[in-house]
Amino acid sequence: MYMIHYTKIVRASLILFIFFNISCKLNEKQENDNISVDSVFVEKKQQHTTKKENQKNKWVYIKSLPLSSDYSCENDKYIDLQVSISFDSLFINNKYTDDVFKGMVKSKHFFKDKYQLEIYKNLLKNEFSISISDSVSYIRNKKAYDKSSELNNYFQDAFFIENYMFFEDNGCVVCFTKDNIKSALTKSCLKKSNTSFPYNKKHPINNIKYEILECDLIGIKDFLCGEEKLRYISLPAVENIDIIMVPMDCGDFPYRFYLLSIHANKVISNLYVEGELYEPETQGNLDVTSFSIDKNFVIRVSTKKKIDNKLQSEEIKKYQINKNGEILFIN
Repeated sequence: MYMIHYTKIVRASLILFIFFNISCKLNEKQENDNISVDSVFVEKKQQHTTKKENQKNKWVYIKSLPLSSDYSCENDKYIDLQVSISFDSLFINNKYTDDVFKGMVKSKHFFKDKYQLEIYKNLLKNEFSISISDSVSYIRNKKAYDKSSELNNYFQDAFFIENYMFFEDNGCVVCFTKDNIKSALTKSCLKKSNTSFPYNKKHPINNIKYEILECDLIGIKDFLCGEEKLRYISLPAVENIDIIMVPMDCGDFPYRFYLLSIHANKVISNLYVEGELYEPETQGNLDVTSFSIDKNFVIRVSTKKKIDNKLQSEEIKKYQINKNGEILFIN
């Protein structure tokens, strides 16, 4: 009996020893796990600090576009802003700020409603010649509703198409692109003019030499006039706005020129400035248009109406080229 009782005690002691040993190891593992998690977090913060100067795929500002005429988008807030994304971490001007969710989402779910989606589709097609597909890549601030989040000062979520990043701010679509792409987008591929303002020349079609465009400009297809490549005459630039003249001689009137303003390799505005318009059966009755540009970038367009080759009237209109490259009527 005593032997049996002793054996039971030994067995019980052994079981307690094993249980205690396992518990200790589990506690030790849990402590190690906790230390490991903390270490990773610390290491992650250190990586944000030590590697902040070597972030890839920096996104830099291009422009802001109004969703409708009710909004003004002249805002310098984003001009010097740089955004970098590494895994789920987002950096502003090379400084770690917030973590983000990343993924793909149906376009119809990302935008508030079908009407807003259509506005975006038209806007991005006209401005960048890109299309919104059924799904878009997006990011969202993990602290979207936390007032301490620095990212919230700029945006809560953004979406990506090709080489562009977009987000909305007070009725404006703010557009970014990769820094290595921006230089290609903004670098002009047009030949520079050797002349300067004021500019006051006529361009007779019988003896004229055109430059040939060797790159692609957004919105230029409407001015090819049946040619594969654009023919153009280079005029002096207005600050960072390129100005060219293009012949539109593919219709009934061989003598007809349009003035184009171009910025970031995109046609901004156009204006008929030189040529002759007449009815084919009455060539003595015609409208003769000419132009000049003064040193303040004011375009003066004169249209003389002739009947039987005699001057009957003259109409003069003035236009201004603004800093965005828009040709605006002033009087």
